[in-house]
Amino acid sequence: MTKRRSMMIFKHLTIKNFRNFKEVDIDLTNRNIIFGLNDIGKSNFLAALRYLLDRNYRRDGFIDSDYYNKDTSKEISITLTIQIDDNEDDSDNKKIFKMMKGAITSDAEVVFIQLNATYDKKRLVGEPNLFWGIDLDNLEDIPSKQQYFELDKHINVVYIDSSIQLESTFKKYSKEIFKKESSLTDEEREDLTTKIEELNDSVGDLSAIKTFEQEIVEEYKKFRDEQGFNVTIKSEIEVSNLHSKLTPYILNEVCETYPTAGDGRKKILAYTLLTLENRRQEEEKINIFLIEEIENHLHRSMQIALSYQIFSDEVFKYLFMTTHSSLIVSQMDEVKLIKLFKDCLVIGKSHTYIVPEEYKTLKQKLNQNLAEAIYADVVLLVEGPSKKILFERVLHDKCQRYESLGGYILEVDGINFSEYYNILTCLGIEVIVRTDNDLRFNKSRGDVNLLGVNRCLSLISEDSVDNLQINDVDEYEAEEEYRKDVKREIYDDHYSEEIDDLIMSNIYLSRIDLENDLYEAIQELMDDFASDNNSSKNGVDYLQEAKMKHMIGLCKYMNINDIDVIYNHDRFECIRELVSLCCQ
Repeated sequence: MTKRRSMMIFKHLTIKNFRNFKEVDIDLTNRNIIFGLNDIGKSNFLAALRYLLDRNYRRDGFIDSDYYNKDTSKEISITLTIQIDDNEDDSDNKKIFKMMKGAITSDAEVVFIQLNATYDKKRLVGEPNLFWGIDLDNLEDIPSKQQYFELDKHINVVYIDSSIQLESTFKKYSKEIFKKESSLTDEEREDLTTKIEELNDSVGDLSAIKTFEQEIVEEYKKFRDEQGFNVTIKSEIEVSNLHSKLTPYILNEVCETYPTAGDGRKKILAYTLLTLENRRQEEEKINIFLIEEIENHLHRSMQIALSYQIFSDEVFKYLFMTTHSSLIVSQMDEVKLIKLFKDCLVIGKSHTYIVPEEYKTLKQKLNQNLAEAIYADVVLLVEGPSKKILFERVLHDKCQRYESLGGYILEVDGINFSEYYNILTCLGIEVIVRTDNDLRFNKSRGDVNLLGVNRCLSLISEDSVDNLQINDVDEYEAEEEYRKDVKREIYDDHYSEEIDDLIMSNIYLSRIDLENDLYEAIQELMDDFASDNNSSKNGVDYLQEAKMKHMIGLCKYMNINDIDVIYNHDRFECIRELVSLCCQ
């Protein structure tokens, strides 16, 4: 029998009739990264969670523009599904059972928290009503008192927006410190009170203050000459408002202090204070972090440092974060990637992303590449830099703005196509693949493994094909042209039907490889390019001698007519497909 996970897990969020969401259903986990173009609804997604879970955000209710298309005849509904169990080792499970009390049974596995808001046209407000339970069709009212729901005692929403200010964050945190009776010992309080009284008296005795008092009295008497009228100005610094006078300073390496300046340093310090404040509340409440575009004003090194912290620190175990930065997610693992996009209506797709064990050492590279591509609508996956250089050169003339139209070329660079293909397709992104017709020769068996064909078939979950027997093993091993002929036969004869099926799925296999495919299209130009660079080799061999360097040179050598020939050639249908999908 499989052991159930003793952990509270966010499982699902449904939003209906709220802002730009008519209805959206999203699978969740405990750490969620929300992607999408600007104005697609990422902030509204977080706002839905804030209305559901954050009393301070919820208290003013909904206005008419919070309703989808301002249709106030339909209610707003926001429903969060949470997986739980009664394992006493998980403190958050215990908090849920304590919070819901009679609304939950001891064997419950899933609970629902729901907000509904019907618009009151007389009061011009939609009043939030909260429900919970284990049966979605029969939820109970959450006990409340003056808009303070039982839920609010146990859940603490930490909202961090991109414009977070250190000053206000610091004042709030320092106020919390000095509110506590234990913040000062009796001796400290008595000593501080005496010194503050002396300071207040000294401020009141300043000559500038006395002169100011006299000027006020004289000016007042011009309006109304009252007998015995006088004014005194007093300093009212107190222990209770001491926090408002505090300013954070940073010590440099020679112990000199200077105020924290620079937006980046201030933001990092503000995040530090927020995590410190909420770390203190973990025993009492469930902390849920909602973070918007944390990368703003931060140098890349600070973004990477934040990424390490966010995805390794248990204080962020419940996280919903929007970002446009590949660096912020460079250390992500065991997260749910959520992409919002418009398909008539705004919809969303999500995918659980766990870094494969074999890529743990390449995690930052894998994640950054993925985050760059995830914003696109169409992604062309290629193996290495020479393909990307060529395709970008062709697109410069044929569709220069392809990236602004939602296209992107992603170089997998040593990472399996499948790692990107599966994630991107699950998120509703159109994926095009271009790869070489690679073979692996086994001399002892006298056959070749069709690596390229099987690589492509695996992407669409088709069975791999058997090894191909080689008629003349010695010639295969010795002659490059013979090896090319084997690849041509695989492409043109043996597996032509499979290759046609792959093309229907936008997966394009080279007949041989990129350089030979290119030679079919522009043989004369490639030979001339090699010759003009004092090489006796043909165009293919010269290009393969230093692939990236010579590809850059060849791309500069081309003119618009050469680009047209490549673009319209059968071997380069993948570029036309990218343009076609971008321009739909």
